[in-house]
Order: sequence, then C-alpha cells, then structure tokens
Amino acid sequence: MTKIVFVSDFFVDEVRGGAELCNEALIGLLSERYSVEKIKSAHITPQFILSNQGAFFIVANFFMLAEGFKRLLKDRIKYVILEHDHKYVRSNNPSLYKDFLAPETQLINKTFYKSAIAVMCQSKKHASVVQKNLLLNNIVSLSGNIWTEEQLQVLEKNLDTPKTIKHALLDSNNKNKGMPAAIDFCNSRNINYELLHAQPFESFITNLAQVENLVFFPQWLETYSRLAIEARILGCKLITNNLIGAASEEYFQLKGRELLEYIAANNTILMKKWFNVIEGDQPEYYGDATLPSVTIFCPIYNSRQYIEGFLEDMSQQTIFNSCELIIINANSPDAEFENKVIEEFSKTHSNVKYRVLDYRATVMETENMALKMARGEFFAQACVDDRHSPHYLETLSKHLYHSTGIDLVYADCYQTTVSNETFENNSSNGNFYEHSRNKFSKENMIKCLPGPMPMWRRTIHQKVGYFNEDLAHAGDWDMFLRMVDSGYKFKKVDVPLGLYYYNTDGLSTSKEYAGTRTGEEASVFFTYKHVFGEKNYNKYESYFRQFLKGNENGTEKVSSHAI
Repeated sequence: MTKIVFVSDFFVDEVRGGAELCNEALIGLLSERYSVEKIKSAHITPQFILSNQGAFFIVANFFMLAEGFKRLLKDRIKYVILEHDHKYVRSNNPSLYKDFLAPETQLINKTFYKSAIAVMCQSKKHASVVQKNLLLNNIVSLSGNIWTEEQLQVLEKNLDTPKTIKHALLDSNNKNKGMPAAIDFCNSRNINYELLHAQPFESFITNLAQVENLVFFPQWLETYSRLAIEARILGCKLITNNLIGAASEEYFQLKGRELLEYIAANNTILMKKWFNVIEGDQPEYYGDATLPSVTIFCPIYNSRQYIEGFLEDMSQQTIFNSCELIIINANSPDAEFENKVIEEFSKTHSNVKYRVLDYRATVMETENMALKMARGEFFAQACVDDRHSPHYLETLSKHLYHSTGIDLVYADCYQTTVSNETFENNSSNGNFYEHSRNKFSKENMIKCLPGPMPMWRRTIHQKVGYFNEDLAHAGDWDMFLRMVDSGYKFKKVDVPLGLYYYNTDGLSTSKEYAGTRTGEEASVFFTYKHVFGEKNYNKYESYFRQFLKGNENGTEKVSSHAI
C-alpha cells in the first residue's frame, strides 16, 4: 500500500481554520485508499525524510519547514504542494500588488514550487495568480474543497432555516479575514450587525444559516473560501470584495440545494485528481505558462571582441529557444569574423535572423529594419557589449504581459568599465547605470529611464511610428518620450537584470561625438518639455539651451520619420 506523508504546520485538533478543515477532509478520504501519516512541519528532520524516501509527501502549510529540509525534500522525495496560503510571496498576500503580480524581490520558495510533481491550487483564480507569479507548468486547479459526509449532512439539515439575522460578520482576530473592514462597512451605512463566533462546525453552520446578509471583506486573496460556499448553500447573500477564489468557478453561481449537491458530487472529481497525481498518471494540469513571443534585436559594428560573449549570453536566457534574435550588421570592418561566429551559432540555434548591410547604417536605421522584420509580440533591445541575467527576457516579458495598462518594462542594470564581464561575475560593486534608477513617471523621463535593455509591445509603433533616423545619438530618448507623450505607460521591474558596459568609445559616451550628441539631446529636451513638467524644464533649460544650434528660441521640433 502506498504511504502518504501529510505535512502541515497545524492540524484540525489545534486550529480549526478553513485550511485545516480542508486538509482533514482530504486526509479522511485518502486514508480509505492509502496509509497516511500526519506530521507537523516543525517536527520534520533529515532522518525522517531519509527514512521515508519511498513515501509520497503532500506538503500543505509549511511556514515552519526549515530551508535545508525543503532542499532535501526536493532532492530525495516525490511530493506535491497543497497550496493554501500563498507561501511563494513573502507577505503571503498577492492582493497587495496590482494585478496580483508580486515584485520579484517578494517572491520566495520558487525552486521548491517548481520541483514539485504538482502544485495543487484551490480554485481557477488561485491557480492563475500562482502561475503568473512563478510561471509554473505543474499547477493543478482543484476547483474545489472536500467536505466530509458529516459536514454535508449538517449543511443539508440547515437548508431551510428561517433568516432571523439581517446582517452578520465573522468574529475573527485573523487580520486576513477583514473583520475591521466589515465593521467599517456596516458603521458607514448605519447597519446593525451580529458577530459569528468561532464554534464547532455544526454550531457555526446553525448560526450562519440564520443570516440573511453576510458581510465579509477578506484582506488577502482567499484561495477558495469554504465560508463563501457554505453561505451560498444556506441562502445567505454575500456582501464582499473580489478576493474570493471560489467566485472564479462557474458553479459559484449556484446556491441552495443545487450548490450543495454540486460540491457533494465534486468530492469524487477532486479525489480522482489526487489519485492521478499520487499514482503517477498524467495530472490534469491547469495550463502552461507560455509568454508571448519576444524578438531580441542587436545591431553590430566593430563587435569582434564582444560577439561571442553576447551570443553565449543570449543562449543562457531561460526562454531563448522560444524567442527570435535579429542581428543586423551595419557594414562592419569585422564582418568576416562576425559572419563566421554568427553562422556557427545559427547551426544550433535556428531562431537567429542575421542581415548584413553594404553601407554604414545608423543604430536608428537598423532598429527600424528590425522592427519591420520582427515577428515577436514583444520587442527587446540588446547591445552587443552588454550582458544580461539569465532571467532578463523571462522576467521582463512576464511583467509586460501580466501588468494591466503597461506598454514598456525596464529594470536596473549594473554598470562596469571592464568589457566581457558577466552578470554573475563582474566588477560593478553593485553600482547601477544611472538613467534607469527611478521609477516611471513623466517627470522622471528627464532621464532616458528605459536604459539600454528595455522591452515593449511592438504594436506601439502602429500609433507612434518608428525611430527618427535623423538622430544618431538621442533617437532612443526621442522614441520613448514619443511613447509617453502618446499615453503609453512604463513599469520598472524591481530587480537588476543586466550589466551595462560603459564603453568610452561608444556612441553614447565617446568624446568624439559629444558635440553632436548634446545638440541632439537639447533638441529632444525642448521638443518634449511639456512631458517633463515645468519644474524640470526650469531646472535643466539653461543647461540644454547652450547646446542648441540654429534656434535661439528653443522651440525647434525634432523632425519625425514615423512610418
């Protein structure tokens, strides 16, 4: 007989919360088919893990499970995670963040989740939130909880209870259950209410059945919410928010006996999902975490000393095989060497498009060529002498895809003066490229925030046109300002994702081009002075005016080559 080891912080004899009730009901049904041993996460030892290597572990709540034991489980044990409390986020509350998308610095336990046979989520909404944060392909949406036969009988017995309590709310010291918010709601509307105290299940249901309106404002995303389902079975009207996972299920529209019969029948469906996972059958995964296609563009000229390192850097990207890389050679004197390296790389990477020009094109020209060649939904800039975190493309595309109303994403880059260092091993000492330091706002665009390696939606160009090819140095700043001026929004991702090489011979840094560069920047500054705001304009106006050529009024518009 297969042995199941069920791990949790607490069990129902200590805490009678929704998670513990759910766990206990599941354990009861699993025990009819398997040998089940319960163990608290705080009691796990290396010896226990090693002596149970042949068992199947179900890891529910694991706040008290030491990091070393997580690694040992990952390496030695077949396990699934029964996800209750958003333990992939430091705050355990993804609803703190817009779109339920946590900052990268808030994500934890990523490897532990990824290494599980399956992550069992309570509802479709729960599954979607876990997936967008961790980009997992091993999620199973249970789309329900298990109620015991005894609990179902208690619910049925109370179906026709008269409503004698107009409004009630949950009496709970658990800040996540939102008792203060429910009280504020009632007080602001002069609603008299009664409190539903914690009691054994039968007594609690008897009281809940008398309630006409249940005021319930959870303060974090309820992965499911047994309370909400029980309230609807008993004919209570829910006054609530958008943080109830069970509301994402089609059957949540049911109520009364119809809903009771559904969740009773759903026990069989849920157990089949569990049997499939435990017994090695193909789990019914929620769906893959595929992100939209990305085009990476890199222009090259005199890139002999960088091209091999750049291609190695790209090949290490976690999603590189699902991207396309466009490289345009602007008639480089090193073309023979560059061609050979790129052609050799292309033998094992069919997603490379390489174009060699017979004239010295500007970066803005090559950028426009690449945009017209691109097939990716997202477009990413990459310089041949910069290097990237292996998660650069994945992380930026994740936030671009899952962030509502965001059209361009960027992140901090470390800065080095030593060529061909790597993101993991460099001499930056944690120093960042200056321009991308600030979060996005129109005023902060006084610096070219997107920096050297942003990613944006390619459809933007249908509205704003392409890069201005008359600008050899300030064309990127001009383009990104044009985007902002047209109403597009940017987002800064909160982790460093690149290594910027401060190349003293580069177009944006060389003293040779200083005059032309500052003149272009001045022209862009005066064109978009309304974007920066009056304070920034007054602060920098005298600085930029000294570089303007042929326009004493500072009102010259940058010529547009939008297509």
